[in-house]
Amino acid sequence: MKKKNNYYYRLTVGCLCLLMAHTAKAQYTTSIELQSGTPNAKIKAKMEKNGSALLTELNNAQSEARSLSLDNIEIDKDAASSLTALWKICPFRCDEPEIKEHCLQTYFSYFGGYQIRNIPVIPEPRNDEHYDNDKSRKIVLNFDASGRISSLYFAIDGYDRIMRPGLEVIDLRRRAMIVDFVEQFLTAFLRQDINCLHDILSGDALIINGKVITRKSSNETGDNKLSPDVKYNMQYPGTFLLSALSYVFQNTESKKRHCVQFIFQRKIKKNYARINVVFEDVKVDRHSTKDDIYGVTLVLHWDSRYYSDKGSLFFLWDFKDESKPEIPICMWQPYDETPKDKVFSIE
Repeated sequence: MKKKNNYYYRLTVGCLCLLMAHTAKAQYTTSIELQSGTPNAKIKAKMEKNGSALLTELNNAQSEARSLSLDNIEIDKDAASSLTALWKICPFRCDEPEIKEHCLQTYFSYFGGYQIRNIPVIPEPRNDEHYDNDKSRKIVLNFDASGRISSLYFAIDGYDRIMRPGLEVIDLRRRAMIVDFVEQFLTAFLRQDINCLHDILSGDALIINGKVITRKSSNETGDNKLSPDVKYNMQYPGTFLLSALSYVFQNTESKKRHCVQFIFQRKIKKNYARINVVFEDVKVDRHSTKDDIYGVTLVLHWDSRYYSDKGSLFFLWDFKDESKPEIPICMWQPYDETPKDKVFSIE
């Protein structure tokens, strides 16, 4: 009788373990259900399938502390490469078992595409780092016209305020492009993409062609090129990082030129050093008399193990060429040292 009781005891314990394992595995799954916005059922099904597969893979890879496996997910090659680089530094998971959102149309390419916003994620600390200011974030999934994933960005706050109802179609389209750029910029910080940050903060005018950001050559001339006097009198794009980060390491001219690489490439105990970046108070304003001109202001707060800084960042957008808008001006001002009435704005 004792042997029989032991048998049933072991059987019961085994069944409970299997049930617990099954339950634990199930909680890593996140599905997406689109409630509206897709042009047809085929694209809707494809977006839901790819989005659900990606979120589930993020959950399981984070739980198992492993690299991403994207082979069975329809995702653009560049998007996969970008996400893999981001994952090495800032892994995250989605704790929601189901995401119910509306599908938005985008204008980032000639053929258009789609977008799912408001996907909550939780970044997971690496190397004993603390995520004090961003324990919970939201990501954006972008899809091409066929329903394949084209990019993943961390979302900014205030999207509904920027894309408020009642705006004309052209205005909404331009604002969507601006939001996409800012979210690309935010994600580049978290991904520690030196090339992208240098392109944005270099001091040259930028040309936005879909999701591709290019710089005007330094030998190009025209109204979009700032004079040396302007560069000298203002903390011009990029120099805020260069000056701040050079203080973190060695305050020499040679280090100033490379300090962005230092903080992104330097490794703590042979692991990646992380920068915590928060974009606050993002505002998009259209010029009162020049309909093609927009101003974007935000407060950028970043910190690392070595240094913390906060400042106001301003981008001037020119939509005279709707297919290739330009950013002729980018300006940084220290937050605590700049009076409110001196903060750069669209006017």
